[in-house]
Order: sequence, then C-alpha cells, then structure tokens
Amino acid sequence: METKATISPELLTLLETWEKQSGAVTRSRGEFSRIEYDKIMLTAKYAHGKYWYEGPDKGRMDFSPNEDVTGKQVKKRELTFTCTADQAKTWICNGTDILDIDIAKKEYHRIEIPPQFQGKNIADGPLPFLFGMNAQKMQQRYILDLGSLHDPKRIIHIIAYPKLPSEQREYRVAEVLLDPTTYLPQAVQLMDTTGNKETVYVFSKHDKVSGPWLPTAPWNPPMLFFKEITHQKAEPTAEREAARPFNTQGIILR
Repeated sequence: METKATISPELLTLLETWEKQSGAVTRSRGEFSRIEYDKIMLTAKYAHGKYWYEGPDKGRMDFSPNEDVTGKQVKKRELTFTCTADQAKTWICNGTDILDIDIAKKEYHRIEIPPQFQGKNIADGPLPFLFGMNAQKMQQRYILDLGSLHDPKRIIHIIAYPKLPSEQREYRVAEVLLDPTTYLPQAVQLMDTTGNKETVYVFSKHDKVSGPWLPTAPWNPPMLFFKEITHQKAEPTAEREAARPFNTQGIILR
C-alpha cells in the first residue's frame, strides 16, 4: 500500500476528534479477543482478554486461553489455519514498572520505566491505539492514511506505519477500526516485520469506571508465589529512542 507523507484534512479532523474523545476517558475496563495468525506454521492462537486503563499512565491486559477453538479450522486471506489456545499471561504498566507475567510458569519479567517517562500519558508508550491518543504525536510517530474499510457513518479505518526505528523493529503496520460515535477501538491489527504474523484484537466491551477500583486497583497484584526472571533497570540519561522500555508482545501495547 502506498503511504502518504502528509495527511488529508478529513484524517486530520478524525485524529483531532479521536484525541478529544480519548482524552475524556480517565478510567475504563473492557473485554476483547486476540487472535495471532502465523502464516508459516498455519496456526491461529486464540485468547480471551480483559483490560483496565487509568489515565495517564496505568494499564493492564489479561489473556486467558480460549480452549473452545482448539483443533478447529479458520480461513483468512485464502489461507487455512488450525486453531489453538494461547497461553495465560498478564501485562501491567503501573506507572513506574512494566510487568510481563507468565501465569502458567508463575514467572515474570520487570522493566523499570525511565524517570523522564513516568507519569506521562500512556499513549507515549504502551497503549497508543486505546486511550490518551494525541493527534500531533500520532503524526510524529506514524505515516497515516485511511483504509479501504473507511466509511465515516459506519466505521473509521486508520492505517499507521511506524516511523520510529524501535517500533519498526516490532511491527510493520497497524490498522485500527474505530466506532464513529464513541471513537473507541472496535479492532486493531498488527502485521509483524516479516509479514508472516498478524495479531488481531477485537473489542467486545468498553465500560467507563467512575468510582474506585474494587476490591483493589488492578496494577498491583500479589506476586508472592511468582519468580522474577529478569529486572531491567531504568537508565535516566538514555535518549528517548534507546530508552523506550515497552514490549508489544505482538499486540497493541507499545
């Protein structure tokens, strides 16, 4: 697909509206499905998911295996994939650390967020396509265009090609489908750098949260019986490009 160096007035208006709508969400939780298509192995890994978000810098995603699909066949772009259940994992950004947790192995990796990035909008890091989206920063980080499914009355389809080398190493292109009324994501798809793996998120539920998190905030789960495998320390003097500590895991988290 041919990309554009500048964006159309229509897309600019959409980005500005998306920023306004997204900025109004301070707390939210929801549900989604994730499918990871591997064109080499011809497998499709399925997971149920739940997310939690609190502005400006906290987010969590839980992934549970979808055993119902195991052994079934699914077609995508003329390829037939064998479905399998994905692994149980949790990803958390609590504002100062990022935790990548393997539930089955009871292990986790910790990455400290450099001080200069702490307390900033989470769209600067893990969740650019969910909440806290900034129109100007989106134009700085991505080559943007409208996709083939775009219909302002039914669906907003935005295609984003990363400009930053750190993101280019993780995925080639992201496609986002937004509800034209709420500007909340309906689906997000990432294509990896080889073109052989596609990860698709389909959101089924978004709920705004007005009161406190009950029974406790989701960012600080008890880790008593989990073993820390790696602990990457923050480098306060590192440049932005070198210090970005976020790991997409083939998903929308950045």
